[in-house]
Amino acid sequence: MKLSRLAIVALVFGAALPLPGFAEDWPQFKFDSRHSGNAADREIDPAKLGFQGAVPLTDGIYTAPVIADGTIYVLDGSGVAFAIDAETLAVTWKTPTKGGPGNCNNVSSPAIAGPYLHFGTTAGIYYVLNRADGSVVREIDLRDPIFSTPVVSGDRVYLVTLGAQVLALSHDGIESWRWDFVKEVIGFPGNRWSGEEWYAHKQGRVNWKDHFCASRNLAVHGKTVVIPAGGRVIFLEDEGEKPRVRIIGEIPKQHGSEYPAAFGLSLAEDGAAYVQWHRRDNAARTEILRLKDDDTLEFAMLPGSETYIDAPGLMSFSSVSLRGDDIYRTRPEKDFGLCRHRSDTAEPKSLSSFASISPPVLVKNHAIFGGLEGALHIAPLSGDGEPFTFPTLFGHPVTAPAAVADGRVVFGGEDGYLYVLAPGKNVALKADNLGIHQIRTGLSGSYTDPKYDWYTNYGNMGSTNSNQQGIEPPLKMRWILRNDGTVKHIPVCGGGRMYVHTAEGQVIAVEQETGRLLWRKYHPGVFLSFTSPIYHNEKIIVPQSGINGSVMQCLDAATGEMLWEAPFTGSASWSRQFPPVIHGNLAIYASGSGDYAPAGSEKAFAWRAVEETAPDKEVMSFIYSHNNPFYPRNSRPRIWAWNVETGELVWEKDFSNIGSGGNDCGIALMEGELYYSTFFGYQAKKLKRRGLKQEVNGLTAAINPETGEVRWQTTDYFVTGGCTLTAKDGRLYLGGFNQPDDETEDRFIHCLDAKDGSLVWRSEPVKSAINVVSVGDQFLFSNAIGSLCQLFDRETGKISYQFDLDYACTRFTLSEPFLMGANMDMIDLRNGHKLVATGPAIDSRECLGSAVSNGRIFYISQASGLIMSAVCGEDAKRLSPAWETR
Repeated sequence: MKLSRLAIVALVFGAALPLPGFAEDWPQFKFDSRHSGNAADREIDPAKLGFQGAVPLTDGIYTAPVIADGTIYVLDGSGVAFAIDAETLAVTWKTPTKGGPGNCNNVSSPAIAGPYLHFGTTAGIYYVLNRADGSVVREIDLRDPIFSTPVVSGDRVYLVTLGAQVLALSHDGIESWRWDFVKEVIGFPGNRWSGEEWYAHKQGRVNWKDHFCASRNLAVHGKTVVIPAGGRVIFLEDEGEKPRVRIIGEIPKQHGSEYPAAFGLSLAEDGAAYVQWHRRDNAARTEILRLKDDDTLEFAMLPGSETYIDAPGLMSFSSVSLRGDDIYRTRPEKDFGLCRHRSDTAEPKSLSSFASISPPVLVKNHAIFGGLEGALHIAPLSGDGEPFTFPTLFGHPVTAPAAVADGRVVFGGEDGYLYVLAPGKNVALKADNLGIHQIRTGLSGSYTDPKYDWYTNYGNMGSTNSNQQGIEPPLKMRWILRNDGTVKHIPVCGGGRMYVHTAEGQVIAVEQETGRLLWRKYHPGVFLSFTSPIYHNEKIIVPQSGINGSVMQCLDAATGEMLWEAPFTGSASWSRQFPPVIHGNLAIYASGSGDYAPAGSEKAFAWRAVEETAPDKEVMSFIYSHNNPFYPRNSRPRIWAWNVETGELVWEKDFSNIGSGGNDCGIALMEGELYYSTFFGYQAKKLKRRGLKQEVNGLTAAINPETGEVRWQTTDYFVTGGCTLTAKDGRLYLGGFNQPDDETEDRFIHCLDAKDGSLVWRSEPVKSAINVVSVGDQFLFSNAIGSLCQLFDRETGKISYQFDLDYACTRFTLSEPFLMGANMDMIDLRNGHKLVATGPAIDSRECLGSAVSNGRIFYISQASGLIMSAVCGEDAKRLSPAWETR
């Protein structure tokens, strides 16, 4: 059953027929202190549900409502608390909170404790309100953002800050005790949000062991408080005046040893903790931690929850819901949006196809959850019959769980409306778009001109990965927000917004100035698309890649509305973070084609796992290994050019007459010319051994971007996988992970003359040159897959300086004279490699560096679900984060 959006628009603010008297409450996030989501005593009949109305708030809604005594309580994104009469939908009171424009993206769902309403804010202030009139009973200034919902258990209310301070309060907000993970476990005594103080404390850079954030919800079983913080799971026992640490739990080493991120926590009736964790690159699962009487842990995995880079399935980004032996779980994956797991069953059962990042709640016979496509879904727990679907007014996602009481289903939309469904008829009225997408706080400072935008993954059309914007340490945090997705690209900025594309198919826009979420769009069918968007003339163009189909998508940068999409083929593998390049009215993109699966058909085409196919069929792993030396015969290197206004295909180029491959490639524009380079692997020798025509191992070409005509091409020099092409000042720079052929173990960077493809220089041997060769006005930089960083003489290719700070595969950027690394690391290259800033460590996986755009520093954690921005210099003197704005 589905209600149309047109029908809903005609019903907003409608008054339903009188409902039964108020008897049921929904006191906190997912119903109880364990966040089980289990409300088996609640019964709803979707066939009788109608639209009672929608109440406009002041911003998008990212929290779950609570209900008591016939009143709905909710907190919107701007930190305004509302009390709404459940029968009339009249606003009884509303209470704004402190922190200014930066007090946005509030995700701390309120909780009811007797006559009080508790919640935290992004501004780092914890509030206790009188439920009767919204007056402030207590205001606790923690100067630390609060993302977790408070949890009520007995006569206590528990909270944890993003900085992992845990507090126990009475119902009226009196503090009983406080425990600090950063001080007690990490041993850092300073301001956890100050990179300057981390730098002074560490005398070196922060790393995964310094990760401390508690960005998701805590949960409580009786007097046992369970907190996911810093990639660990802490079990505290509330002993009255102080807590006792029972154990600092560590997730088992699986696909890496760094501390993983927790994206969801729920507790079973016996206190077992179900933790949805992620370490890197879709390596994730739901772990079950059982605390024994001797304060040790037993570990188990929830069957059917494990995902990996070469296995089918996307990870989950929310907590599970529990009823007896049944475990219900959502994920942002078409056809597996809601699944039921059992500990004794290997594979889950799909109950709904709609992708979701919102945890489900369970009533007697149904599961209720929000969808990324812009609807609330009510699915039968039996798996029989179609789910009831209720679309939001303007197609905005529902990303927080619902509340259910007295037959009503109450939930918030990212469009800023609080929706109420109830049995009965409806009265028709019109609704207005609240304009949540509109920028409220514009970009400020000396670098607001669009020429300072970092508008694409590698900074510009030449993929130089470099700029100069006068930044200097120390850095000062400006904002931080939660992200329910994994990311492999550098932040992209333009039009006063920052844009993010998750590997699971979400595209998100936030204000550059405050981080306030403006819009979120989702494309189904995406599988580990490590691709970046590009901003161009108020458009966002992003490759959305999937095993069963890929599209180039063009969105309105202001609203996220789709303008056009066009099909393409290929894997969004490690080296293809780049989006299209823009020449005039053309968007130009390169990749390969062929047959793909999570696991390849033989070792040469795979990451690790191999899945046999028919003898005459070669299948490529969608995400394959860095050192991939071969490509299937049907992998065709291709380039597409679309009209940027309409999506019409203008021209296409296919280089399969030269070699097989196309996914390990790079493109760049310079002075009106398109440059393309791709790796075919070691196919020449392989084909010769098989008695076939000897071919070549790669190609670099100069192409007329208007027509696709090849101006010149060479098969002597080319990128060798895991690295794009860089173009600057009449030269091309080609790096890669692999050696150029199988007769040498050496890797090189080649510099070509862009006029004819002739060799200018070949560098001294390097271990590898991954991601991109960064070419600035002062420095030419590259790094290897391990940790070796190198500067090169741009005239000779000789290594002029090298250093090792024990990084992994970090995607650095240059903002000269600084090299920008993971977790806000800044390395001054003017005299050696002096680390001048580091921290805080918000990500334990160091895949991505930060980028400088418009004089600000922006950073996306690859694995840990956080995004942050920092300022420096004059901006740091006049701008403070919301948790320091009073």
